[in-house]
Amino acid sequence: MVKVAAVGYGAFGGFVLRSISKIPNVEIYGVSGVNTEKLKIFAQSMNIPNWTTDWQTLISDPEVDVVLVLTPPDSHHSIAVAAAKNKKHLFIEKPLALSLKQADEIISEVEKAGVKAVVDYIMRYHQLYYKLKNCIKENPDMGKIKKVWFYNFASSEGLGPDHWFWKEEKSGGVLVEHGGHFYDLFSWLLEDTPEPVATFGHDPYEDMSIVYFPQIDAYGEFYHCFDKPGLLEKNFGGIAFEKGYITFEGWLPLSFKLEKIEEGQVITKEYKLKREKNEVFSELVQKAFQDLLKAIENPQHEVSTSLYIARKALEISLKAKSIKRISLYKE
Repeated sequence: MVKVAAVGYGAFGGFVLRSISKIPNVEIYGVSGVNTEKLKIFAQSMNIPNWTTDWQTLISDPEVDVVLVLTPPDSHHSIAVAAAKNKKHLFIEKPLALSLKQADEIISEVEKAGVKAVVDYIMRYHQLYYKLKNCIKENPDMGKIKKVWFYNFASSEGLGPDHWFWKEEKSGGVLVEHGGHFYDLFSWLLEDTPEPVATFGHDPYEDMSIVYFPQIDAYGEFYHCFDKPGLLEKNFGGIAFEKGYITFEGWLPLSFKLEKIEEGQVITKEYKLKREKNEVFSELVQKAFQDLLKAIENPQHEVSTSLYIARKALEISLKAKSIKRISLYKE
């Protein structure tokens, strides 16, 4: 039985814990948070036997095998380093940290301790993205990739003005906290590392970056805003080739469409998963955790979302954030 302790249990943290609790031979042993009453209610709702506001005591418990770092990004570094020093394996929510120095310290402590770690870049485990990646390779007749994009018109409902997400010192900002997912996704899909070349900064609710993929010689555009009503939330991405397109909708898509020319005709192929989004989302969290379990059981196993992969996503995000910003609005 693998015993798990979670530091953090917010909306997403609770989702992660409920997902992982379904994996055979995994026990949610303990949870830590800052609000005693809410923490008690949450722990009781999931039958978690140990709960405390002192996360350091929890992660030093000899019964704990794996620590889940499910807190806002500004505390990932301190918790991950302390857990590694206590010889605990790690499941860390993205981003890995808020600086490359912090990321390197986490990597150093994990390697020194000889423990295993994954970072929750779950897109790499998505069955549909595997199919999309194969479609790129299996359709060379579409020609060279010309442009890639992802537009995220997200809702801020449920996130009050004082939520940590809007505070750059806690979240890292939109491009670090959220954008890293999609830099990593397209790095993996295209087998190329994007280089940020321009950023259009607006406010804490909105940001956009232009990147260049040097191996395929193509540009990408990544836009994120969090100001839409929930009913109008929309996310979509795609890849434009010389003679075709691959497009999808949703930050966690359940289908994608391929369009190209065959024998003088435009043909369209659609690939679908006949499942609910939350079911797929939960499964991806489970796959990431099971990847960690494989590495714990077999030290030679290389996880799909390693600390080094997470560091690279953070490096891209930080460069996009720090590059000279171009205003789209009149001063």
